[in-house]
Amino acid sequence: MVSKLRLIQPPVQPCLLNYSIHFDQTTYPTYTEVVVLNRDRLYRKGDVLTVKVVARDKEGRSKTYGGDFFRARLVSSDRSLQASSAGHVTDHCNGTYTVQFPLYWVGNISIKIQLVHPSEAVKVLQSLRQVPNKRDFHCTFVDRKTKGQYTQQCFSSNNPSLPPHRKCDFSKPEANGTWICEKPEKLPCSAITKCRWNPDMSRVRGLVSQEEIKLFQKPYLETELEVHPKEPIRVLETELPTPEHLPACTGNTRESGASLGHWSGKVWKSAVCNVRVFTKEDIRQCLANKTVYMQGDSTIRQWSERLQKVVPLYHDKRTTDSPVFRVRNNNQWNISVCYRFHNVPVQGSPWVNFHDYRYTADELDATQGGPNIVIVLSLWAHFTAEPLDMIRSRLYAIRGAIHRLLRRSPGTRVFVRTGTTREHKGGKFEYYLLASDWLAYQITEVIREVFRADPDVVVLDTWDMSVCQPGEDYIHPDQTMVDNQLNRLFSHICPKY
Repeated sequence: MVSKLRLIQPPVQPCLLNYSIHFDQTTYPTYTEVVVLNRDRLYRKGDVLTVKVVARDKEGRSKTYGGDFFRARLVSSDRSLQASSAGHVTDHCNGTYTVQFPLYWVGNISIKIQLVHPSEAVKVLQSLRQVPNKRDFHCTFVDRKTKGQYTQQCFSSNNPSLPPHRKCDFSKPEANGTWICEKPEKLPCSAITKCRWNPDMSRVRGLVSQEEIKLFQKPYLETELEVHPKEPIRVLETELPTPEHLPACTGNTRESGASLGHWSGKVWKSAVCNVRVFTKEDIRQCLANKTVYMQGDSTIRQWSERLQKVVPLYHDKRTTDSPVFRVRNNNQWNISVCYRFHNVPVQGSPWVNFHDYRYTADELDATQGGPNIVIVLSLWAHFTAEPLDMIRSRLYAIRGAIHRLLRRSPGTRVFVRTGTTREHKGGKFEYYLLASDWLAYQITEVIREVFRADPDVVVLDTWDMSVCQPGEDYIHPDQTMVDNQLNRLFSHICPKY
């Protein structure tokens, strides 16, 4: 079946939205046309269904430029089957789009295409993303003698308006990390103690006009498009059934197509390699005598917390827990799972000890690898509000550290996972401005760009899994999603179990 799944390759460069916004030309869901091509042909499992989307504005006029952001899914019309998969959208940069759906199961299927953002809203997100220091960060500096505490504003990008003598520069060029704080008048920079994000959104709201705000409201926001024809499509069994045996998910398996697959009930079935469902006993045997380092944001911390319950893992009394670092062990199976948050910027309200943060590149340089060492990285959720070059440069520094690690410790297994869809706080537009799925998807594209052809890294591409997941969109998805993400990881670590 895999060999038949030949999809159109999207352009190397996405459509560049270099035009000015004309609000009267905004893509309008009601008039945007979605047509199934070759609707009357017989479709069989293993074929690819193609849909054409023609974007139109409120007057019904065809758009002449691209940039619309869609979410495309196939779902089974048979409730007992509970199958779903993601479609792959190609933007032709002229107002038309091709959506391709690999057909993974037999039965009636329905097409779901959602206009997440019209291209005009994407233009706003694209422009706003390039504005540095939109978020409000603060760090405290403490006078050891008087115990006096001073709170200063900090910046995740350079702030030219801050003169050198008023600047505490904690940046680390080797890790491509920037962190600059206003210096207290009477304290040295070394007096820094804790940092946090201020959830006040007024600065972000002030960066968009009233007309632009309307682009992040209905009907322009996350609206399901009408598909023609409406009737479900019947998918037949293949005439010559092909063996379902997929290759093992070895370290040499290129993950360029790893997003291909579908949900069958609560199980993700890869179309690329043999992703197995691991029982608790399977997980113990797979991770026995191994140390797993999980570094990144809270979406990877969720993986470590799930392992803590399943294996189970216990607090290592030799280590000190902090909000950004923890070690959990199982002595019976000699399993250790170490989790550490990535360095700033971190969008969290609680105050965190600044000295507990470590750059991922530095952690990799300090790690002694080997055949029983597994490293899993996830950096995306806290970077959606930042210029794209920030995460790109951070990832290139991490890639360099991975190469150094593999040179001194061959056999170390390194995985990088992509982002997922998420909730948006009841539709408040400022959360779209900072954390829209379009912003997250751009980071997923950068992760693919940086690591996909790298022989030292396996990319666990989880985007499509979330696009068509059976549960709700959430930054910390439900147990079904987490367990299936972990099944993919285990299938690479232990392909022969």
